[in-house]
Amino acid sequence: MKNVLAVLALVACAGAASAQTLTLAGPGPQTFANGGGSGFGGTLGSGSITMEVVNGGADLRITFVPGNNVNDYVAIFLDTRAGGFTDAQMDDSADGGRRVISNLTRDSDDTFPILPDFGFAFWSGTQTVGFELTAGNTPGHLNYFAGSYSNAGWVQTISLAALGNPTQIDWFAAYTSDSNYNSDESLPNSNIAGGNPGFGAAGSTVAYTSFNRYLIPTPGAAALLGLGGLALGRRRR
Repeated sequence: MKNVLAVLALVACAGAASAQTLTLAGPGPQTFANGGGSGFGGTLGSGSITMEVVNGGADLRITFVPGNNVNDYVAIFLDTRAGGFTDAQMDDSADGGRRVISNLTRDSDDTFPILPDFGFAFWSGTQTVGFELTAGNTPGHLNYFAGSYSNAGWVQTISLAALGNPTQIDWFAAYTSDSNYNSDESLPNSNIAGGNPGFGAAGSTVAYTSFNRYLIPTPGAAALLGLGGLALGRRRR
């Protein structure tokens, strides 16, 4: 089997945002460690997120490795299908996970480099939860992503069919508090100016300008990867 080769390229996003794109030459996990910012201690800015297709090509696994103590919320936004939502269209205050996914900076509208369809929150206690995004401003308007809650580590396994069977996933991550006091940390690095945005201010914006792209291995390649792992396990025994 060919070795996995990571090639770093820059691609243009609609608008003017740039995408840090790591392209796979074969199946396997892809680790993204191109974050920046250290306003909350570097938890996300110095951390990494790994994406991997598992279970014979049926599921996407997201693993977060923090660069420091996790005291706040990592919000990961995924663009997997046509359409999507902006920060200005969402405001769900029902609980901490919903607050950070729908409103990163309390008093400002954040600009996104993509139009995400799903959001996943990772926070202290190694807990994760996911939502399908919807427009609205009433508590509970985001759709809970069935089966997405976990407290067994900062790992989330998601059905690719539920994500719309994408061939690629554009995504970015931010780091904010339960009260939407926002940090300057992002992955990939958006070089947020002026330090931590905090609560922001009415009429101002916080600009996330970069996203990563994960290419989904073809079903055949994902199956071969699974068989390779199985064979390796047998040899070890």
